[in-house]
Amino acid sequence: MNGDPAAAYERNAQEYLSVRDRSTIGVEVVERWAKSIQPGTEVLEIGCGGGFPVSRVLVDAGFKLWAVDSSPTLLSEFKKRFPNIPVDCSRALESTYFRRKFGAVIAIGFVFLLQTEKQAAFIQQVSNLITTGGRFLFTAPLEIGTWKDINRGQECRSVGRKRYESLLRGAGFRIVATYEDEGLNNYYDAEHIAVPNTAA
Repeated sequence: MNGDPAAAYERNAQEYLSVRDRSTIGVEVVERWAKSIQPGTEVLEIGCGGGFPVSRVLVDAGFKLWAVDSSPTLLSEFKKRFPNIPVDCSRALESTYFRRKFGAVIAIGFVFLLQTEKQAAFIQQVSNLITTGGRFLFTAPLEIGTWKDINRGQECRSVGRKRYESLLRGAGFRIVATYEDEGLNNYYDAEHIAVPNTAA
């Protein structure tokens, strides 16, 4: 099961929901991040899953949320829970992202599922989706390495803090902070400050 992460999440959607719905890991970090963003901001969540717990935090913070996930099963559950939030069932690098820009983008538990070169492309894509001054929060380890997701058997890859920060700077972001949650997951918080440098 080392191949397609989108297929793996769809194949294991019910198991994923049963685990994630009961978890509060990362909630405190997302709540803290949300407090630094103006209520009413249009926020894009990439890899929203069934919506718990991250989407719930974003909605409760007063954001206007838009959501993307590649799993039809997970998005079906998401729509039951949040019927008024626009959704797009697409792979991250293939989505049209509602043909709009956003004041903030969040991607939890997603970036490290991509092949290394696609991680760079994804960060560049987010730069094109986000307004100047907008914020981008995503999870990825600080260390360089590969490992297997214990629940889905997917191979995961981290290019490490130095490379992630370089990719963010090259895409027109400045690093605001990094965080760690109670599950020892690392978060990168960045602000979009410039036109992306596509040559970086």
